[in-house]
Amino acid sequence: MFITHEFDLDSGQGSHGPNRTAWRMVQFESVDPFYYVTVRFYEGSKHRTKKVMPANVSMLSDVLEAQDSTFSVEEVQVVTSPRLNGSNSVRMEKLISLFVGYDQNGKRVLLLHKVASGAVYSSAADILDARSVIDIRMIYEDMQAAHPAAQGCA
Repeated sequence: MFITHEFDLDSGQGSHGPNRTAWRMVQFESVDPFYYVTVRFYEGSKHRTKKVMPANVSMLSDVLEAQDSTFSVEEVQVVTSPRLNGSNSVRMEKLISLFVGYDQNGKRVLLLHKVASGAVYSSAADILDARSVIDIRMIYEDMQAAHPAAQGCA
């Protein structure tokens, strides 16, 4: 979850449009991954690109499902904690694919992030019985990265 403080509120509120508030800084208060998503909005023959930061996989899924003829996701990067990525620091890497696994009660128990380097980060390192994951769904796949041969045919 992202946290904000009144001190970081951008005082030029009116310049950001109706029903919008701008913050100069936010904090992230979790060891779970979050996402940095490049989205493109189409307005006739024009388009504009923006960045959004879903704080969890459910919000990322909502952004991906919202795509239509006026809105598309261009790229997804994942921001992982050292606990997840096995390093000494937070990493932001291009996401190639994301799988989510659920148990028999419908509770999310597994996240598998494959990143551009080829590394796969699993949130379920402490699950002893892999059979407890009964429903695995692909939430995201970067079609260009997943199928590089198709780029040469275009």
